[in-house]
Amino acid sequence: MNLGFIPEFVSKWFATWMLSWAIAYPTVLVCLPLVRRLTALFVDLPPQH
Repeated sequence: MNLGFIPEFVSKWFATWMLSWAIAYPTVLVCLPLVRRLTALFVDLPPQH
């Protein structure tokens, strides 16, 4: 959204920022377990006490 600096810049920026969070946050929550399992395949974890 390249509009330059317009009077509604802050409101447009905030609206697109909220939309991106509404998409990104649930996506991360859903994908995180898979990413952790894949990472555990490549990384040797220290023993837990």
